[in-house]
Amino acid sequence: MVVVESPKPEGKFSRPMVYLTRIESVFMERQRLAIIGAGPIGIEAALAGCERGYDVRVYERGTVGDNVKRWRHVRLFSSFELNHSERGVRLLKAEGGTLPELGDYLTGGEHFERYLGALAHTVLLSGCIHERTRVVSVGRDGIGKGDLIGGPRDRHPFRLLLECAGGEEEIVETDVVLDCSGTYGNHNWMGNGNVPALGERKLEGHIDYEIRNLSASDRTEFEGKRVLLVGGGHSAATALDGLRTLAGTTVYWVVRKAKPLDVIANDPLPERKRLSQLARELAAGANPRVRFYGGHTIERIQRQGTGFEVELRLARSVEVVEVDRVLAHVGYHPDNSLYRELQVHECYASLAPMNLAAALLGESSEDCLVQTSKGAEVLKNPDPNFFILGAKSYGKGSNFLIHIGLQQVEEVFGLLDSRREDERAS
Repeated sequence: MVVVESPKPEGKFSRPMVYLTRIESVFMERQRLAIIGAGPIGIEAALAGCERGYDVRVYERGTVGDNVKRWRHVRLFSSFELNHSERGVRLLKAEGGTLPELGDYLTGGEHFERYLGALAHTVLLSGCIHERTRVVSVGRDGIGKGDLIGGPRDRHPFRLLLECAGGEEEIVETDVVLDCSGTYGNHNWMGNGNVPALGERKLEGHIDYEIRNLSASDRTEFEGKRVLLVGGGHSAATALDGLRTLAGTTVYWVVRKAKPLDVIANDPLPERKRLSQLARELAAGANPRVRFYGGHTIERIQRQGTGFEVELRLARSVEVVEVDRVLAHVGYHPDNSLYRELQVHECYASLAPMNLAAALLGESSEDCLVQTSKGAEVLKNPDPNFFILGAKSYGKGSNFLIHIGLQQVEEVFGLLDSRREDERAS
């Protein structure tokens, strides 16, 4: 037996790992499972894999729940009842944990502290999570993207290029890969047609593409300022809710559509209903310090002293405004560079895996609560044993909910269980 021992960087969840060679793994029934991302879906997938006896490794480029902690001040629309698994609750109760009530509406920070972070510390996941370890690329041993089209690519294990703390690189092999890395942080551009506005790339580091905590820690940065807000979704409505309370702050709110988001009739989610109604009222002129520019696009942005000069366009007319801060809540997209060397059939519109994207086209309701998971078959890719789960599976779509990701986890492991049973029987 050939064993390669590889030290890992120090961290709360890290320990030295032992990687087995491909020759050895052929004779072992215990399959190796790599999970990319230690967020809400990645952690739940790790628990499911460990319970089934997989050799689980979770690779997180930052720390557990990093993206959740970045919007820790934002309250979830859905209650805790929709944002946990029975497995997670069972494990936390077994270890003496105190859980939220099912009807609690948690902030991102509360969800991490009272559930997600606690799950990462359970005995079952001891040593499985490797923080500050970025998966740079995923391929297959001995073959490239164009090889064995429709053939037995699963006979060639996955090869993952890791970038560890300090910039050191490492190659590991695995049998199954679940990409649960999400989309938060991979922002779209605020220019016309989602093409960067003139000057936007140069000023990217000075533009806020993530939701700021305008009611607390970030308040002083925006109070009394002129703020450009770009976007017509719930993230923009959340920003408006904070901005409207700041003394002396003027908001130039730019939305490419004529009107902001719609109010869902009989909306069962009170916070979503409140924000939607607030956005419509402010767009209609309820607050003179919020100036609504419906149907406008951002054409150009450039520095003007310590602030910005922004060119807005509506049809053939142009208006120039000067602002101090820019909030661009224009959505996010998946990073598909990870699996560039795998056979993944992507939707040309959403960048989501094609089978799932096609199934989602049948969703006609504006209420994301009525959606259901589409089953394991639509989560399969041409490259076997590679699955994209969670928010990333919806590509550029913004209507993903955590409970859909939890269903995806169960469906994929049900599919993998069935395959293993077939292999044993044969």
